[in-house]
Amino acid sequence: MAASASAETFALELETAVAAATAAGEAIHDLYVRAAATTYTKTDGSPVTDADLASDRIVRDALSARFPDDPILTEEGTDNTDRLASSRCWIVDPLDGTNQFVERTGEFDVLIALVVNGRPVLGVSFHPPSGLICAGVAGQGAWLQRGEDRQDARLAPVPEGAAPRLATSVWFGAPATVPALTRVGDAIGSSGPETLLVGFPPRLMLLPNRRFDAYLGLPTAQLSDMGWEWDFAAADAIVHAAGGVFTDASGHPHLYNKPRLRNTGGLIAASDPPTHTLLVAALASELPTPG
Repeated sequence: MAASASAETFALELETAVAAATAAGEAIHDLYVRAAATTYTKTDGSPVTDADLASDRIVRDALSARFPDDPILTEEGTDNTDRLASSRCWIVDPLDGTNQFVERTGEFDVLIALVVNGRPVLGVSFHPPSGLICAGVAGQGAWLQRGEDRQDARLAPVPEGAAPRLATSVWFGAPATVPALTRVGDAIGSSGPETLLVGFPPRLMLLPNRRFDAYLGLPTAQLSDMGWEWDFAAADAIVHAAGGVFTDASGHPHLYNKPRLRNTGGLIAASDPPTHTLLVAALASELPTPG
């Protein structure tokens, strides 16, 4: 399968994605520190800033210059459905966390993924405030890099006998889903989830001092959609490359470059396969009944 291809297959893609994310992140950071980004409102009511648009241009230009035949799907671009005929597709969130950028919390990232045959094989994230790069390639591992300092990033499993620490997000149904996720925590001997105000930046799980071992999005009858493809693709690639598991709440892999760009069925991002298996079983009774 494409997701098991060697690192050599994607060497140029990785180099290009890292360079693009870094350049875009530096442009975002410049606008951030100068407080020079104007905020606009999109037709769906969500905010977009000059930083989103600048990052989008930089990433698009870099990817299209190296890979002119590859379609590019970004949050700020117009969807060209010709991408559906391609086995490869770049999926980009040029500024993941626009609200956090506007509110000046520092919790925002550039996310770039390469999808081959529906699954992400490469993911890169760049955190503009710190300059931290998180990257991973399927079958080749993941790493963290700041400046010239690069370190391999392998997700440490939950220690034997310990209960996984859980987290969720306001973007994935909280606080409405917190009672159900607290029951999931009780079932596995854990506590209720920490609720975050951001989506799922992969750096939150890869950093050595991570605060949680699994990140959950629980679908409900009112909320089946968990996010757009650009919210998940890079994190999916990086978590898997680091030895974790990233699926929907039933344990099925998310697919990308789909006609409909939403990811449904919830989210489990777990630090290790046993924790993922434990959570799939514990979540089963909380999932909405089909139909």
